[in-house]
Amino acid sequence: MLPALLLTGCKKDAAVKIPSGNDSTVTTLATGAYYYVTPDNNGNFYALGYNGTVIYKYNAQSGKTAFYTLPQIMDHDTVVVTKLACLTTDSLGNVYTVSFNNAGLTNVLEITPSGSASTIFTNIDVNYGNQIQYIATYNGTFYFSDNTGIYKIAPAGSPQFLVNSSSGSDFAIDRNGNLIYSIYAYANNSGEYSLGQINPQGVKSVLVSSLYNTGTSTAFGIDIITDKFGDIYTYITNNNFTLLKINSAGKISTISSGAIGDVDGPLATAEIGGAFNMVADQSGNLYFSQGNGNLTVFDVRKITF
Repeated sequence: MLPALLLTGCKKDAAVKIPSGNDSTVTTLATGAYYYVTPDNNGNFYALGYNGTVIYKYNAQSGKTAFYTLPQIMDHDTVVVTKLACLTTDSLGNVYTVSFNNAGLTNVLEITPSGSASTIFTNIDVNYGNQIQYIATYNGTFYFSDNTGIYKIAPAGSPQFLVNSSSGSDFAIDRNGNLIYSIYAYANNSGEYSLGQINPQGVKSVLVSSLYNTGTSTAFGIDIITDKFGDIYTYITNNNFTLLKINSAGKISTISSGAIGDVDGPLATAEIGGAFNMVADQSGNLYFSQGNGNLTVFDVRKITF
């Protein structure tokens, strides 16, 4: 990961848009109602249906298949899982998701590549009602966030509070185990979005200062993504859509910026908007779900570099 000193104070030289190559495109992979998405190391990607009951798997050979479905409720069942949320994978191809049951407990499921599920953490919702929004795993340590902050759970441990993310609950874990999170400050009728970092030893620092000026608006969405090459991506949905990249050398560039929309094609002319849960695959391509205006449809889209 980039040393904090290298990036602290970086300003918006990102105002210059990097020219996209002829092979950089935006495509829609699946149309329907998908919320969370995650790829694995074998070229597959997974998408959780919007109703939170089925995780679908997509690959080049089989297309779309139901990878995991909530167990059927029987008459004698007293405690049942009612919904799944969040997705992530590990280097072994296991898929992780959060399950909510009718007893009010929030658990974490590990689903093997063959589709066998087991509970690895129970009752992680330490704040009793603040729904888990994002999850990640790194070398056996599990991370999650809700609207109070970001937490981690060591193997056989219990949730440990890490940081209050002031502009939302999104975060990412980079290839070295650093946690990247958002920092938001609003003063004098202007907002600034920055990135913070917590290293594996627990030391906090400002990774990228004043990355993006949100202006007078406090209604905006963000997401943070890391890839295996040491790059960080973040998008900001405000009055338009902006996708920024901080590469492993510390250079900040604008990948895409323009009107919010839903148009496939070359990256230079494609339109993106309402993106949710963006993730990177092993080749550095980006997957994300995108909702329509009233959030009744979430398509899965891909940016190929």
